Amino acid sequence: MSPMLRGSGALAVAPLFALGALASPARASPLDLFGFGGRSPAMAGTGVAFADDYDAVYLNPAGLADARRKRATIGAVYGDFTLALDGRDTGTEAATGLVFGGVVPMPLGGPLRDRVGLGIGFYVPTQTLNRARHPFPGQPVYVLLESRAHVVAVQVAAGVRIAPRWSVGAGVIALAALRGGIDVTTDASGRFTTFSQQRMVSRFAPIVGARWRQSPRLAVAATVRGASRSDYDIRVTSDLGDAIPVMLPRLRIAGTAQYDPLTAAVEGTWRASSAVALTAQLAYQRWSAFPPPTLTVVASRPPARDPGFHDTAVPRAGAEWTIPLARASLLAARAGYAFLWSPAPEMRGEESLLDNHRHLVSLGVGVSREGTVPLSVDLWLQAHLLMPRRHVKDAGLFGPGEDIPFDVIETRGHILVGGLTVGVGL
Repeated sequence: MSPMLRGSGALAVAPLFALGALASPARASPLDLFGFGGRSPAMAGTGVAFADDYDAVYLNPAGLADARRKRATIGAVYGDFTLALDGRDTGTEAATGLVFGGVVPMPLGGPLRDRVGLGIGFYVPTQTLNRARHPFPGQPVYVLLESRAHVVAVQVAAGVRIAPRWSVGAGVIALAALRGGIDVTTDASGRFTTFSQQRMVSRFAPIVGARWRQSPRLAVAATVRGASRSDYDIRVTSDLGDAIPVMLPRLRIAGTAQYDPLTAAVEGTWRASSAVALTAQLAYQRWSAFPPPTLTVVASRPPARDPGFHDTAVPRAGAEWTIPLARASLLAARAGYAFLWSPAPEMRGEESLLDNHRHLVSLGVGVSREGTVPLSVDLWLQAHLLMPRRHVKDAGLFGPGEDIPFDVIETRGHILVGGLTVGVGL
């Protein structure tokens, strides 16, 4: 084999191994991180007991039973991530996405009159349809925060009022997943050729909910969202004949790009007066089922280890103050707070899947106008403040000759995110 041909072979195969060096782990979707809609994110992700627009497809489908007219909504989200490892910025890319939603009360007669509503919701990242990168084992990464808003999310749900005070609903959340293969071979002239084929598929998760309204002033609700995930699985094969005098192993670049745990939430909202509404929520998240972010590339290597995450409870609280304006308009001021315990343990062993406890503080404002063409505009802002955390590796957990990724590492940072939505009655 000529030296030139040997060099060409190295260039042809190098990108395959470079794929394994990209550093971005599994993470939760933007729905779990920021919330969904124009009102709920301003109130720290609450809404299970009061959402009755398109945002109910994610928060609680039972709320769709209260829809009284068709509405369409469009919006945008922008999030800036400032994450640091030992004081050095990770350079995490900003999150940008578009939000689309709609709600339709079904024009049914008889016992179902004014009792059934349908809703749809979409989150579409503006930079890519889905993103999956494969980190080396042990590489320090913010497992639940880095680049987690890069996945298409589609939601469809329906709500039904089964009694004057009771409504129920159900729907599905679909995240985009990636499947495909890369085949490297040589043609008749000995030149290297690469065939690549990928396809987007959907992974579905159910969501069900119920709501009880004691009166216009008090409502209690519960919802359960199944675990949703966006996987990637790229098989890499090669048949280089005599071009390279070694047998290359089959590679599998696979893992979980996005993961939202099974979540069960209970919430109550109380209207203290005609102008003030207060909401409190407690949610359980089953992070103990969190899968390994990346699977073993070569079959002969040991399988990926269980990350060892634990379940968490998330308290949230929100408040809304409405002020009547002229011409049948309303101004709403909103605020909220949540504390998000990290499900990740201290990274003392081989894995370095980093995460921090977070304070979430939110603010928002909304203006709505009734009339021939009802219109609403909602603006919200969130600040996620990471509590400083320190990870110390235990040398006793590593075998002879194994590299220790770091001795001690400190993690801290913040996330600033905002959104704007515009809704029109149809």
